[in-house]
Amino acid sequence: MVQFFGRISLTLAAVALAASLAVPAQAAEVKTKYFSIDLPADWTQPQPVQEAQGSLVALFANSKDGSAVTITVVANPMSAKDAAAQTVANMKSGGMSPSDPVEKDGLYETSFSQGPGKGMSWFGSNGKEFAVTTVLGSSLDSGRALLKGLKPVDASLFPKL
Repeated sequence: MVQFFGRISLTLAAVALAASLAVPAQAAEVKTKYFSIDLPADWTQPQPVQEAQGSLVALFANSKDGSAVTITVVANPMSAKDAAAQTVANMKSGGMSPSDPVEKDGLYETSFSQGPGKGMSWFGSNGKEFAVTTVLGSSLDSGRALLKGLKPVDASLFPKL
């Protein structure tokens, strides 16, 4: 589990790179066992949803402003509070500047920055799985707007924006 959180910084760098390389696509629906979402024309899915060893990772990139959204769901009973605390600790040790996690509407949220990059993460749990939803970019507004269209199977895992 610690390795998962240790890879957060690398994942964020990969997301930023993928967002800058993304090619515009037509609006499309992405469906997983945890959620579905309609991607507007400026949003792409640079790679298919990845599922391995009890985790699911989805990446979406905005070709217009370079912002990105990642959604990770892990089959692990860790609480949202513990997932947020471990992630924030790993971000700090990796040179990032995260805020302390704050509970809001049953989820924990934190903002973070590293150099000019900034982001926001939400942590949810249902007692069987936990989820981390992250928005990255110079302006977080387009990522938040995309997440307003998220249709969760279990609302306790995802932010309500």
